[in-house]
Amino acid sequence: MRLIKDDPNIDLHEWRKEKQFVLIFGILLISYLVIWSVIYTLLDAIIIMGLAFFILVPAFITNGMMVFVGKIKGVPRYPLDGGKLFKDGERIFGEGKSWNGFIGGWITGFLLSALICWWFFQLILSAEDYSMLKFITQDYIFTFIKTGINFKTYIVSQLFIALGSPIGDAIGSFFKRRRKRKRGEPFLFWDQNDFIIISGLIALIWYPLTWYYWIFLLLITPLITAIANWVGYLLYKKDVPW
Repeated sequence: MRLIKDDPNIDLHEWRKEKQFVLIFGILLISYLVIWSVIYTLLDAIIIMGLAFFILVPAFITNGMMVFVGKIKGVPRYPLDGGKLFKDGERIFGEGKSWNGFIGGWITGFLLSALICWWFFQLILSAEDYSMLKFITQDYIFTFIKTGINFKTYIVSQLFIALGSPIGDAIGSFFKRRRKRKRGEPFLFWDQNDFIIISGLIALIWYPLTWYYWIFLLLITPLITAIANWVGYLLYKKDVPW
């Protein structure tokens, strides 16, 4: 098994900071869900947060798929920036960003998420009574989904929400290069949330995500990203576990 403490590429100080960062966000997420459960009900909290998560599932899956399809043995990699430098002398995006991951991750992420999300939305539509819940019946997105989603609109929204993930990842990498951060060097918060911010902004075209959705997304995304990065590291798809 690949051990972090024996890996010469890992800065153990940075690894400790990463674990502390994840712990803090984990505590904040649990606290947020508890507050929702106290004010309304636990089921209200689960459905509200489930809606936020499943609307952005294309972003999460695409973000994960970019790592795997971007490094396939025997397949030539095509850097997103073509190896070109920015005016500061640094790469525009860096060697870690490729067209393989951008396009491959986008298409596979869209196809997988479209099936998963459609199943979830149909589950909501099939439920007959939500009158016992205090908040969910007043939520606009819930009402929008409950009254039925046009399939064509749904597919288009999934396609562009998925596209937001590699765009956000590239933007995050661009600013990381401008800060003189090397490839594999942690850039806390932005490393974990750049893709979800762009995808979330795109999702606003169809789904009016309100403040409570955004808080949940910005709290849970670092945790999901941390787990995905750790798995990618163990599978030798990433050089570092962050």
